[in-house]
Amino acid sequence: MHPPSSIRGAPAGSRLGYCTNVHPYTDLAGLLAALEQFAGPLRQRLLTAGVLAPGASLGVGLWFPSEVACAVAEDSRPLAETLRRLQLEAFTVNAFPAGAFHGSRVKSQVFRPAWTEPERLGYTLVAARALASLLPEGGHGCLSTHTGGWKAWSLEPERVADGLLAAAEGLASLERQTGRCVRLALEPEPLSSLETTDEVCAFFGRYLLPAGEAARRYLALCYDACHQAVEFEDMAASLAQLRSAGVGVAKLQLSSALRLTRPADRALLAPFAEDRWSHQVVARAASGALHRLPDLPDALTDTRAAAAAEWRIHYHVPIFAERLDEGGRLLTTRPQLELLLERALAQAAACGEALDLEIETYTWTALPEARRVALGLHDVVDCLEQEFRWVAGRLQQRSGAPSGS
Repeated sequence: MHPPSSIRGAPAGSRLGYCTNVHPYTDLAGLLAALEQFAGPLRQRLLTAGVLAPGASLGVGLWFPSEVACAVAEDSRPLAETLRRLQLEAFTVNAFPAGAFHGSRVKSQVFRPAWTEPERLGYTLVAARALASLLPEGGHGCLSTHTGGWKAWSLEPERVADGLLAAAEGLASLERQTGRCVRLALEPEPLSSLETTDEVCAFFGRYLLPAGEAARRYLALCYDACHQAVEFEDMAASLAQLRSAGVGVAKLQLSSALRLTRPADRALLAPFAEDRWSHQVVARAASGALHRLPDLPDALTDTRAAAAAEWRIHYHVPIFAERLDEGGRLLTTRPQLELLLERALAQAAACGEALDLEIETYTWTALPEARRVALGLHDVVDCLEQEFRWVAGRLQQRSGAPSGS
């Protein structure tokens, strides 16, 4: 069986998958059903399209709510057998939302437990043990987590660091026991404890990297393209700054945000102001000053945001879409994602490194139906197929490999 790196044009040893947090489940039975219903058929479509090489497995990033993490850590055989039979390879785990991510109202509670709470450490190490049980002997993977909590909670950075350093020691112990290396990848997000590259580098430089070998080996970054685009970050400069600061990137999440260049058209965003998840908004004035708002409904009534030159909204939209409406007023940050992918690939090639890439568009169930229809999408497998095709196209274009579709 070929690994996910058999996708034409991917750097040697690299892996590409999608995050299963797009599927609403709470227990192991729900995860197994989602793999059967969605991931298996998706793999077949990608094989038919020539995106996957014959016999290749499809990469998946598994979301492990706490109940699933405990079940897999206790007995990984049901999940491992399903993955084997469907020819799926699990190389990363999303351990950011520990609870009901698809509940009726999640908002900032997605950050609970915080990294100052022992429950976060316990859940994370269980999830790591579960992932290790799915990796091949001598294999490696990563699990993503948040950077501490919601920024408004004003968590003490020293206490956040204590939790993360304890996790690093736990992961070192796990590797000694199992021979499998699992890294913890902190995921910056707008208005979370760490949201910008400057904040990440300062935190790692002060609290984590000086703490010893375990911290340097097991603590890294999950770089989410949507999140950093919402922060108006220069992707190339950001990657260079992280490398210079010694902050490793364990995983790139391929994602795209909503973008509005005429805030006078903000009424078009009303259908996206839903009750489940937080959709933080960063509005940039003509002067370049940034104004951050915790959720889209707040921005829609904010006078300072109304006077801005551009809005970027933390709302994961299909990564292949450059715009979401026929008039071209609802744009996306796909150009920023393209730049990130190009620079990351160039950096990896220059250094002889592999990349772990994860498509993450978890908002499928919240995407307004009219927008799905406009994009020609009938179901989530349609969306995932087009997203994989888009990524494969970028990889092939860069490598000069012939397209399979």
